[in-house]
Amino acid sequence: MESWGGALLDALDASGDVRQAFNTVAKCAEQLGFEWCAYGYQYPLPFTDRRFYLVNNYAESWRERYKEAGYLRVDPTVAHAHASLEPVLWCDGLFRSAQQLWDEARSFGLRHGRAQACYGPEGGVGMLTLARSSEPIGQAELRTKEVRLRFLVNVAHAALTKRILQLKGLHLAPLTPREREALRWAADGKTSTETAQILSTSSHTVEFHIKNAGRKLGARNRPSATARAAATGMLR
Repeated sequence: MESWGGALLDALDASGDVRQAFNTVAKCAEQLGFEWCAYGYQYPLPFTDRRFYLVNNYAESWRERYKEAGYLRVDPTVAHAHASLEPVLWCDGLFRSAQQLWDEARSFGLRHGRAQACYGPEGGVGMLTLARSSEPIGQAELRTKEVRLRFLVNVAHAALTKRILQLKGLHLAPLTPREREALRWAADGKTSTETAQILSTSSHTVEFHIKNAGRKLGARNRPSATARAAATGMLR
C-alpha cells in the first residue's frame, strides 16, 4: 500500500492540470479493475444555479446523452453524494427512481460501479465514480481493495478539486478573523450596533469588516454576504 500510494501521490503532484491529474486517477482505477472513471464537483454558489464540473473517460456518445437528457438532475448517486460520505454500489434498487438512466447506462456498458463523495473546500461536494462492464463488485473484492479505493477517492478529490477551482477562478480570498466574527454575529441576527457592543468596538468598524467580507465573497449586501459565507464554510 505504501509504495502504491506513494507512487500515486507523486504522479498527482507532477500533474499540471485537471486532465493530467484525472488521467493519473483513471490509470489507477484501471489497475484496481475498473474500465471507466468519473469525477464530478459541485460548487455551492450561486444558490439558484450551482456550478457543476465533470471530467470522465466515458464514451463521447454517453457523455452527450447524459447531458442531453439532463440525467444529472435525477442521478441517484449524485443525491447520495449530498447526503453521505459512504460509498454506494450501483444496483437496481439504487436506480429505481431513475430507471431510464439505469437502462441507458447499461446499454453503454456501464453496468457495475462504485461512487463515493468527499466534501471539499469552500462548501463544495465532489464524487469519484469507478465503473466497468462486467463482473459485479462483490464483498470479497471490496475486502481486498477497500483501503485503496478510499485512499484513491480522497487523493483524487484533493488533486482534482484544487485544479478545478484554479482553472475556473473560484478560489475565494480568506476572511480575516474579525470579518468572520462580524459575519457570525450577523448570521445570529445581531445588528452592527449590537455586534459592536459585544466586540467592544464601534458599529462603523463592524460595518467595515462586513463590507470587506462581502467584497471577497462577491456579495452585494449583508444578507448575501452572510449566506455565502455560511455556504462556503467560512463561518466555521
